[in-house]
Amino acid sequence: MMQLLRRAHAAPTTIATVFAATVLVALPGLVRAQDETDTTQARAQIEASRSEMRASRDALIAANLTLTPAESDSFWPVYREYNTKRAELWDTRLKIVMDYASKYPDVDDATAKDLVQRSLEYERKLHKLEDAYATRFMKILPAAKVMRLLQIDSRIETLVEMQVQQSIPVVEPQR
Repeated sequence: MMQLLRRAHAAPTTIATVFAATVLVALPGLVRAQDETDTTQARAQIEASRSEMRASRDALIAANLTLTPAESDSFWPVYREYNTKRAELWDTRLKIVMDYASKYPDVDDATAKDLVQRSLEYERKLHKLEDAYATRFMKILPAAKVMRLLQIDSRIETLVEMQVQQSIPVVEPQR
């Protein structure tokens, strides 16, 4: 399968398939998880899932980003640092989702406003982090490799976000 991942024309489909399967198994519905288990158990499940997803992400990046030995030596420490900081930010995203889940379906306007503001702040911080590390990656890798990295990373993030969004019911405004 690793050879399939390296083939450029097969990479987008294979990445989507492999990562979607990982996400489907790894990220149980966050709202359901809180209903069925206590918060501590839900967090433990989520942390285990996140660890598995990080490993899958690294494997997908490694399989689809051909690096020279010198590039690899410089790239991986920075990429791991980036993923650590992104995981810390994802804690914020998780807290927002869990707070929403604890209020659903009775989300009043004040709670909704708070959740919207926190979500937008999370997105600003994420984009700032991505921008900073894209600049760092450009100092290590040729631009085409950085672009490929960002494309692969974006597809992975999209799959993760789709799975999270599927687990969150849409709020019903109170009348």
